[in-house]
Amino acid sequence: MINGIQFKVCGLKTLVDASSSEQVGADFLGFNFYEKSPRYISLEDYKKIADKLPKLSRVAVSVNSDLDTLKRFDEAGLDFFQVHFKQDEDGIARAKAWSETVGRDRLWLAPKIAPHESFDLELLQFADTIQWDAFKEDAYGGTGRVSDWESFGKLKQQYPETRWVLAGGLGPENLKEAFESTGALVFDFNSKVELAPGQKDPKALQAVKEGLGLLQILSK
Repeated sequence: MINGIQFKVCGLKTLVDASSSEQVGADFLGFNFYEKSPRYISLEDYKKIADKLPKLSRVAVSVNSDLDTLKRFDEAGLDFFQVHFKQDEDGIARAKAWSETVGRDRLWLAPKIAPHESFDLELLQFADTIQWDAFKEDAYGGTGRVSDWESFGKLKQQYPETRWVLAGGLGPENLKEAFESTGALVFDFNSKVELAPGQKDPKALQAVKEGLGLLQILSK
């Protein structure tokens, strides 16, 4: 946390990048277990580095996971479960089951919402945290696209008891604008702080740290 603002560095694959994230003040380390992602890490490879990772909260990122998979993440010592899914009738039913399995306090729901759709408020009863990402028809997160800041800001204001995580194309160059547009207090950084998919850029991470420090000054 930097002056009251939390952030996650996502798509981690190495101890070096996890350490760099800790050094700049990250609150959460994100590991992507979705096989189609360019930042994919297998659960077995994660276990090989788990004991040496910084003592920060660890987030398992997945897509439409079944309950057994979530249980395996839990058994591997991951703290939170960020699940991407389509916001449809089946997705709502899945969200309920995920919540019952790992608890709403540990579940981060990341619904895939098309531009013509609105956020389904029913999801708020299943998770304390909502991950707000950019829409792309053939992808789940990590696209480098900016998300719908206007809708995010309105929802955060209307439902302040929920932890709203802003994701989607965030980096040092647009952090100030994102904060001023949304009032977000939890950010997710991924593709815009990389040298290549799954390889973080220490200079970009340092710039994020410096930028977050300035945001708190601007918000006073």
